[in-house]
Amino acid sequence: MNPGLWVLVALGAVALAGWAYGTREERVAGRAGPAAVRAAAVFLILGALALPALRDSGVGVPERVVLLDVSRSMTLPVRAGDAGGSTRLDSALALLPELAPDRVYLFGDRPVPARLDSLDTLGAGHDASRLEPALQAARLGGADSVWVLTDGELADRDAAGETAQGLGLGVRELRVAAVGPRVALAALRAPERTRVGDTVRATLEFHAGGGSGGGSGGGSELPDSVSFQLEREGTVVTTMRAPRPAPGRTGRAQIAFVPRDEGARPAWRRYEAVLTDPPDPFGVSGRAGAWIEVSEASAGAVLVSLTPDWEARFLVPALDRLVLGGARGYLRLADDRFLEMGAGPRIVEASRVREAVRGARLLAVQAAPEDLPPWLAGALRAHARTLFFAGGPGDVPGVGARVTGPLPGEWYPAGPVPASPSAPLLAEADLDLLPPVRELYAVEPAGRWSVINASRNRRGEGRPLLTAGEDGTRRWALSAASDWWRWSLRGDEPRRVYEGVFSGIVGWLVEDATPRLASLARMPAPGEPPVWRIRPGSSDLTIRLLDETGAEVWNESVADPPAEVVGPALPLGRYEALVTATGPEGSVELRRPVDVEPDPREFLPGPPSEPLAIEAQPSPRAPAEVRSPRPVWPFVLAVLLLCGEWVWRHRIGLR
Repeated sequence: MNPGLWVLVALGAVALAGWAYGTREERVAGRAGPAAVRAAAVFLILGALALPALRDSGVGVPERVVLLDVSRSMTLPVRAGDAGGSTRLDSALALLPELAPDRVYLFGDRPVPARLDSLDTLGAGHDASRLEPALQAARLGGADSVWVLTDGELADRDAAGETAQGLGLGVRELRVAAVGPRVALAALRAPERTRVGDTVRATLEFHAGGGSGGGSGGGSELPDSVSFQLEREGTVVTTMRAPRPAPGRTGRAQIAFVPRDEGARPAWRRYEAVLTDPPDPFGVSGRAGAWIEVSEASAGAVLVSLTPDWEARFLVPALDRLVLGGARGYLRLADDRFLEMGAGPRIVEASRVREAVRGARLLAVQAAPEDLPPWLAGALRAHARTLFFAGGPGDVPGVGARVTGPLPGEWYPAGPVPASPSAPLLAEADLDLLPPVRELYAVEPAGRWSVINASRNRRGEGRPLLTAGEDGTRRWALSAASDWWRWSLRGDEPRRVYEGVFSGIVGWLVEDATPRLASLARMPAPGEPPVWRIRPGSSDLTIRLLDETGAEVWNESVADPPAEVVGPALPLGRYEALVTATGPEGSVELRRPVDVEPDPREFLPGPPSEPLAIEAQPSPRAPAEVRSPRPVWPFVLAVLLLCGEWVWRHRIGLR
């Protein structure tokens, strides 16, 4: 309001007070005093909307907002090889006073508002560098432009740029690190279980990137290929070289190795892939590890033959293809000595065979029931998946059937093929091309269903060659014939029938067979609870977690466990899990390491990039007029003056 209007307001207030006391009030002495007080009160009321506030509200005033990266990569040195120098976070904090921010947002995996006086004790511990949520938070706080202090390793650079442009938010990125092109290891993926002598194939994932996007390729300083070595407890197991991926891309390399003999008992071993060329310049992403349980026990199928013939020669390769984890065969030479089949056959003791039988998903036995040693008969009774080839008469353990015979005459496979898991694979088979079985035994009582039948001299009622059944969680198959190998030896159609019979029945036997008591859904991240998948049919489950000092950090006991048990969130470190339960085969125990490691993706290089530089854009909608709050003090003073006027009026005799 200009001075002329202030004069008019003052004259109007004086005129209103003079008119009231000159024409409306009695003519008594001393009227000028209360009239002046009223004029002042009216002036304050009329001019209150134009009077300045006691303090500026600050609404609508542009602020200087800084977004500070506090992800774990900010703990690295500013330059590679400068391990004793200042960190990237130190450099950012040193630069912060020059920007003189009004507000600061910390960002990593989430935005956090921060006070300027609390930044001296700031640490960088976030597992991601996500800028987009921080930009949204700053915009909601009223900022129209921001400075970003970061090392340039942003996980969502493209998304953040699009979000800033959509919000009309200006962004200036200031990098506090010299980020050059580099290679980093992301993960080593390997099977959890393997056997001594088997070839383990692991997959190594690695990234290439970093540097500025203004160069010709962003990765010209890197070699065309990358070298790795696989270590176990500091000992080099194997070395390899793989092509380097393009900057910003992921590469994968297959590492094949054979675990050495670790003894009869299963043992968890940690294997680590190490980047050797080019080396990791910061020493934080040059290693990736995985735990593997190495033992003599088969993770797939085990065949124990007490009546060695050519059957094992053809059956073990078939089982190796059909059963996850492969297959291993043992031929008895004497009471306590067996020949282990494979590329390098060797003689082993019976204790090794027992260990293999305990860890097998499928137990196949070729023997006369009356010739079974007690330990193998007990394994047949306890195992959940068994395939028995009768080599003589007697009671078959775990099946509840007796084998008698052999039956006289020649027995030929005959149709029609009964309904079974093998039936679709035998639908077009010509059974007339198959040779007769050498010996056929009678099964009493027979199983619930037959896989394939045979008739004597191709006439009369058929008898089952292979019968199967199940009892609760147990599944079994019983072969009443011998010399199946003769079908495979002939090739063509007979071999196709051989493969069809065993593909169907073995697939059914190992379906849903999980001998491991409990398995981790995945290795947990820091602060993430581990999820244990429990074997069906288990009871009286107990899970204990011990830290590296042997102290117990968690204990859970469940009489009837669910399919999954969720543990507590765990901090960084290495733990040992002890799991015990009662399964269909009796008491079961599992010991395994559990590593809680930080997310490796935070230290992976991104594609070459230039710092963000985005101009602020006006809002597409007309901004609402922002007014300062009305001052209160003129109204308060006017009320006091009117009260004083009332007292004065009464003193001079006016009502």
